[in-house]
Amino acid sequence: MTGEPLSTAALVKISIGAIVAGASVQAYGQYQSNKNAQSQAKAQSAWNLYNSKLAQREADAEQAANLFESKQQKKAADRLKARGRAIRGKSGVEEEGSPLLVMEDTAAELAKEQQQTRISGSRRVSAFESRSILDISKASAAKARASGFGKAAIVSAGGTLLSGAGSAAAVGATA
Repeated sequence: MTGEPLSTAALVKISIGAIVAGASVQAYGQYQSNKNAQSQAKAQSAWNLYNSKLAQREADAEQAANLFESKQQKKAADRLKARGRAIRGKSGVEEEGSPLLVMEDTAAELAKEQQQTRISGSRRVSAFESRSILDISKASAAKARASGFGKAAIVSAGGTLLSGAGSAAAVGATA
């Protein structure tokens, strides 16, 4: 440079170039920011779907364990009742009156225990299934957010470019 001042036309061109470059950089930043948000939302959706499947597997395993435990409890109760009948039969005690009432009370208590085991297991299964449904809902919401971020990336970047072009045109028109 020779130290001469720049002409107004040159300053206008530099200003327009700076406005366009600035708008382009800003638009790219907005685009990338929204694309990153979209990627994060997609990853969150995938994670929620994984958690949903995991919760459903836990519900299935809990259901199987509950069924097994209930069957084992019934077998143990049947053995206990059979042993009681055998002992009473061996001793010659008649199954009427007090011994009959004891047998009825024992059978009722064993049935209550079996019912409580089934109820507790069903509650645990329901909790896992509810968690699975909630995770599916979260995954759907994250997927919807991802779609919105993708659209926002294009719209916000386009808006910035148009705004930059408008500013550049305004500077050019005033020169």
